[in-house]
Amino acid sequence: MKKLLILIFGALLFGSCSNALYKYYDYDNLLYAYGTRDFNEREIKRFSRQYAKIVDSPKGKRKLPPPGACVEYALLLFQQGKTKEAKEYLIKETVYYPESQTYVDSIVKKLGL
Repeated sequence: MKKLLILIFGALLFGSCSNALYKYYDYDNLLYAYGTRDFNEREIKRFSRQYAKIVDSPKGKRKLPPPGACVEYALLLFQQGKTKEAKEYLIKETVYYPESQTYVDSIVKKLGL
């Protein structure tokens, strides 16, 4: 009986460890704030730094940015007039997730990159 309790406790202890595939940091709150109010220049820079953290310092089990994060960051960069960097992140999205090629191609075409 004692061995069974130890086994159950061990399973619960190790089963509660996080094994998330991606690390989003504070992405959901930032995205909500971005969509619900007008951002000034300072807030957009803060938002860009947070996106850069998500895309350039990926954590989680896969050590890749979450799907779509590179595209969203590229669109944010494009809005700031940083077209060269935007195109680089669109390319990264297709490298990390080849299935997004059609979507990224349509964005590149619409933005004229």
